[in-house]
Amino acid sequence: MSSKKILRAVSVVSLGTIIARVFGLAREITTANFFGTISIYDAFLLAFMIPNFFRGLIAEGALNTAFIPVFTDYALDEKHKEEGKDIFNICFTLSLIITATLFILVLFASLISTRIISETSRWYYVWLLLKFTFPYLIFISLAALNTGVLNAYKDFFLPALSPVVLDLFWIAALFLIIPFFPGIPERQIFVLCIGLLAGGLGQFLFTLVPVLKRGYRLRLNTNFSHPAVKKMGLLLAPMVIGVAVTPINLLVDNTLANTLYEGAVSGLWYSTRIFQLPLGVFAISISTAVLPWFSENISTKNHNEFVKNLIFATRMLVFLLLPFTFGMIIMRKEIVSFLFARGMFTARSVALVASPLAFYSLGLVGYGGASVWGRAFYACKDTATPVKVGLISIFINFILDIIFMKFMGHNGIALSTSIVGITNFVLLIILFNRKHLYIDIKKEASFFLKIFLASSIMGCILYVYKITAESFLSLSFLVFSCIIISVFIYILSTKALIKIQELKG
Repeated sequence: MSSKKILRAVSVVSLGTIIARVFGLAREITTANFFGTISIYDAFLLAFMIPNFFRGLIAEGALNTAFIPVFTDYALDEKHKEEGKDIFNICFTLSLIITATLFILVLFASLISTRIISETSRWYYVWLLLKFTFPYLIFISLAALNTGVLNAYKDFFLPALSPVVLDLFWIAALFLIIPFFPGIPERQIFVLCIGLLAGGLGQFLFTLVPVLKRGYRLRLNTNFSHPAVKKMGLLLAPMVIGVAVTPINLLVDNTLANTLYEGAVSGLWYSTRIFQLPLGVFAISISTAVLPWFSENISTKNHNEFVKNLIFATRMLVFLLLPFTFGMIIMRKEIVSFLFARGMFTARSVALVASPLAFYSLGLVGYGGASVWGRAFYACKDTATPVKVGLISIFINFILDIIFMKFMGHNGIALSTSIVGITNFVLLIILFNRKHLYIDIKKEASFFLKIFLASSIMGCILYVYKITAESFLSLSFLVFSCIIISVFIYILSTKALIKIQELKG
């Protein structure tokens, strides 16, 4: 029964995420048309990634991962329901104080840096734009808190849909304001800052409405000595490092890419947008949906059900993500050209994006699996182990970046990212078996091998069809026909190799 509930929750999250990703893709397509992979857009992306780094660190990562388990204990208990509302307002106050303080520090750093760095430096515009992009962190952190409340009530759809608000404001700013600054990218780029801030505020308000409907009210509450705050603090301190892994690696990757050549940062950015489509729709949806069930199973000491749910989530993840790895590697150039090749997005831009996409795709299952198994540790209230794995992966990522980028440019950065994702996944499985419940992953080898075989069959047929049809089909028809053929072949292959009971474990 639990598998059906998880599947239903995943479907709801996936639906909202798919809609959000479609709008997000529309945003990237629109932006690519105006800016392509020019250096000023590289600068904006780095200035945007810095508040996003803190967002991943203290908002959607550590805060929610520590907030949801503790908040759920209060909010869903009739005796402590009102206390749950107090905890929400305490966390609201803390988020406001932390993010506002960070903004003031960044504002001073930006003002000083733009005075001492030459305008010809690749870093000048990064610091200049940072003071305009950083306030986004305040809005998105509060929106993440709202999302945590809704997820605790197993309301997944609206939070998954909320990024659409940012996309709409971003796109509107591009179309409505940029025409007033024709041919001046250095001025046009500030339009993106306007769209970003308006979108962040919109996301906060969009997620606040359903929270208010549940009887919550926004109030400043400085009762930081509340026992729940201490509980969250114990979870939060080590978890900050654990959830910081991806944001830190992303920031390191793009900081190093900014030392290479024009378009390196943009190339990695666009390719990760494509890479994160299946990752966001399936992996993040699954890991978001299973956390409440994992926590419930551990809380009630129903370990057998916990193991079943973890295996089910892992199988479903591999089943959904592995064919995307094959498809994106084979169709990388066609996908990038179909999505972005217009306006300022030139043939050079296509090459800058398509190559790293292939290397990122290798890590799809690794990152998806690490996301699910990371939630298993959090449900067990073990935050120390993911922290250790995170520290190891940060070190590995930095070393591999330095080595690979010397020979492969920004493609090497993408390859090191995938290696880190796979390493994380493997380490989490090994350590979970040692420290918590033993799960004989070797028993799953047969299932994973069948999925690999089905994906390989799909990949071979897709490749033959592509090289045969590309000479006489238009790009759009080629891409759509390849998608249809891939899905059809994969379904047939999996039907021949796998029984539905195997997917359920």
